[in-house]
Formats: sequence, C-alpha cells, structure tokens
Amino acid sequence: MSVETAFLGSGPLGRAMLRALCDAGTPPAIVVSQPPRRRRRRGRAEPTPVHAFAIEQALAVHLPENVNTADSLGVLRSAAAELFVVAEYGQILKQALLDIPPRGTINVHTSLLPRWRGATPIAAAILAGDSETGVTIQRTVRALDAGPVLHQVMTAIAPDETRTSLTRKLEKLGAQALGEVLARFAAGEDPPGTPQDDSLVVVCRRLKPADGRIDWSAPAAQIERQIRAYHPGPGAHTVLDRNPELPLDLRAARALPGEGEPGRVLATGRDHFDVGTGEGVLSVTRVLPASRKEMDARAFLNGVRLQSGERFR
Repeated sequence: MSVETAFLGSGPLGRAMLRALCDAGTPPAIVVSQPPRRRRRRGRAEPTPVHAFAIEQALAVHLPENVNTADSLGVLRSAAAELFVVAEYGQILKQALLDIPPRGTINVHTSLLPRWRGATPIAAAILAGDSETGVTIQRTVRALDAGPVLHQVMTAIAPDETRTSLTRKLEKLGAQALGEVLARFAAGEDPPGTPQDDSLVVVCRRLKPADGRIDWSAPAAQIERQIRAYHPGPGAHTVLDRNPELPLDLRAARALPGEGEPGRVLATGRDHFDVGTGEGVLSVTRVLPASRKEMDARAFLNGVRLQSGERFR
C-alpha cells in the first residue's frame, strides 16, 4: 500500500528525493518544477535537475512560472494526489495550494530545524562551525520552514566537510527519512508533527557572489570554514595586489597557529602558501584561478611565481 503524491522540486536535493520515490516504486502522479533557465548569457535554457530526471522517468511534468496561479492550481487538483512532497522547489507556496492535498504537504529540509531555517542551511552550518546537522521532514505551513516536525535524522559534520560533500551525505539521509515518513502515511497515519521551539530559531539567507569575498582581517579558522562552506559556489575568493582584476578562488586550506599581517604572503612551500590573517595563518593548498581549472598550490606557484611579502586583498 502506498500514498499517492505530487512532487514539487527543482534542485539537486529535489532530484535525490524524486529518485528515492521512483526507486521505491512509488513515483508521483505529477512532478512540478521551475521552467528551464539560461545558466549563461548566451547558453541554451536548461531544465532543472528535477525536470531532467522526470523526463528520464517519463513522468508527467508541470513547469509553471508561478505555481500559485489559478491555472496551475487546477493542474495540481486534477492530479488527485493525497499528499504533496516538496524538496528544494524554489517558490513560495500560498495557502490555496497547501489546501489542495487532503493529507497535507510535507517538506524535506537539510538542517535540524528550527536551526537554519531558510535557503542555505548546509553552507550556514559549516560556516558557523556546527559539529552536527541533519535532515528534517516537516509539515509545510505558510511561514518559512516553520511547520511541525515529523522526523529528523542527524549526522556529524566532518572537520574537512565541504558544502558539496555534506550535500551528498544529506541527500542520502533525506531519501531514507522521506521513505520512513511516507511509510507512515501509507500505513494510514496522519501524523500532526511536533511544533518547533521558536526560541531556538536561527535563519540563513540566500548566498550572493559578494559573500564569497575573503576578509583577511577575520580569523584563519573562519576563512577556512568559508572556503568549505562556499564550495563550489559562490566560492571564497580574493585578488592579488599585482593582479586586481583576476579573482582567485581558494578551494582548500588549513588554519594554523601563527601571526602575520592580514592578507600578506608569509611563506611559500612545495605544496602550499601561507597568508596572514586577523588571527592565525591560512595555509592554502588548492586554488581556482580566473578562467582556469582547479589546481593544487604547487601548480599555481609554478605558474604565478608567488613571492613572500606579496599581498592579497
């Protein structure tokens, strides 16, 4: 026995959740995703990861610019789904939509709510130095990520965890958690969930390219977390004084004890270069130069001939 669903998602997390539904033999009656967008100014419009996977699986797809219009609501009503499942969809769902499924709407969120409500919980957890995070399955309400919690699974954040690696880990946990919750619905339950503690709410905002600019007056440990949290985008970036028009993304680094002028190159080695910060030293081991491929510090140093005393800003 299973519960009939409609699925709303767009990004990689949504694709992972949709794949889990299909792998379990319970594909949704309809998939709703954002319409194709151009990723580059002159490129072709590309489907979202969810849309592309739905095409592979020959699923019914709805791609509204605004999912809350009367026409779009009509499409969703005609699907006759009992339950809506949302994962990284990218549009605000209004009450008229939430009222359609008789058994409600549930959302897959990659944090331990109420900590890190909002658009970028994985990056926020790494940047804050959290030791753990997880996935929450919640009832969807109008307020942002504020619905009652149906299920949570937890995982440790490794010291070298990047947003990319942690996302993959949470996708697997999310698929497992979603399956467990849907099994409860399929068994006839309609779990109300546990209300969130509003005193523990922490909100994160959507990332912008400017957020990746490195402030060398910050502690080395904070910059190292920034590099991991913003991998691969928007990237943690800086510029050399001698090449101010060519940004350099830092892709891997270690925070070390020591001192030196913030942004000043203190030493170069075989496979690293060390830069002073507001507290401690940042030893950089991998970079992504402008218009180049990612490389280790050794290859970068061979090409740029970076010297001690030069300055990043």
